[in-house]
Amino acid sequence: MNKIFKNIKDFFEDFILDIYNKFFSSKYVLKGKCKKCGACCRNILFSTENAYVKDKDVFNQMQKKYRYYRNFRISGVVKDKKDFQNGALTFECRFISDKNRCKIYLFRPLFCRNYPDINQEFIYQGVTMLDECGFYFDVDKKFDSYLK
Repeated sequence: MNKIFKNIKDFFEDFILDIYNKFFSSKYVLKGKCKKCGACCRNILFSTENAYVKDKDVFNQMQKKYRYYRNFRISGVVKDKKDFQNGALTFECRFISDKNRCKIYLFRPLFCRNYPDINQEFIYQGVTMLDECGFYFDVDKKFDSYLK
């Protein structure tokens, strides 16, 4: 029973933090539009509280604990020694078609509905949108406007 209350508490904490970040603290805005290339469904990185998922066993535990991770499968590994994501597992959605369309679009998970999400910490770490993607992050307010 305590586990259920903890999951509910965690959900509401994340929900409130997400709303706060969207309305009060975001220094970035999302611009552009989807090119329907499917890259976002085929090049997914998941993170735990500490780091990107780099171990298959960790992902298996995530799938057992959270049902929505079962929608994804491991598709590769980031191999760039200069990149802080080096060694991270990449994932792809099980429901992406060969024509880059979602097979369950009307019933897609919240994770997919919210993509792309502005995560300031990732932006501060240098994370950008995929090269193929039509979306990009821009600063909400240019520095000059603060000086006026």
